[in-house]
Amino acid sequence: MPNVTIEGPIDLRQIVIRRPEMFLRDPDGIKRVSEYYINTDCSKLLLEALVIEPGKKQQFFFQVRKKPDGALIRLEPISEVEKTPGVKRLMGQVAFAIRSLFPGSRYGKTNIAEFLPDNEGVVNCSRSNSKKLRAVA
Repeated sequence: MPNVTIEGPIDLRQIVIRRPEMFLRDPDGIKRVSEYYINTDCSKLLLEALVIEPGKKQQFFFQVRKKPDGALIRLEPISEVEKTPGVKRLMGQVAFAIRSLFPGSRYGKTNIAEFLPDNEGVVNCSRSNSKKLRAVA
């Protein structure tokens, strides 16, 4: 399952308050996050997502889970979503937008490094065959 770890001080409440833009429009379609839902103890955040690609429209949730040393971004386990390049590209944009909110944070382990807009120094990163993404934050 695609995931990105962000290491460093992360406050999920600030993500909801500041609502960074998580939107991509490219030749392959539209990808966006529209709504933010946080649980009562501020340890989990759900991001309502929409990915429209040629011949396919998917609505699902990303889960951002607070960890002692950062946060983990992944697909909500109950979401039945096809893990297309568009879904992974939006996850990369979500990770970039969250990391951009918190100076001193950095990417940790991930299995979608090629979909991160700025993946220098990413654990398990391979820049070959990666597309250049327009980062919006």
